[in-house]
Amino acid sequence: MTQYPHDEFDDVPEDGPRQGAHRGVLPTVRVGARELTAILLAGALTLGVGVFSFLNAPGEAAPAPGVTSPGP
Repeated sequence: MTQYPHDEFDDVPEDGPRQGAHRGVLPTVRVGARELTAILLAGALTLGVGVFSFLNAPGEAAPAPGVTSPGP
């Protein structure tokens, strides 16, 4: 194993208060009334657009001009 020269980072107390200093505290997720309202409104609007598009879609696409359907 390669030996590196001693530097300032080697002088860390074993039972010091900092552990895992490279990782921050995970923030708790808090969704307020405004955020929740915006999420629900966006979902309802998306659902409404989908229902509107479904109900107003043509029932059956007409065949392209010049295309004949196979006979019996």
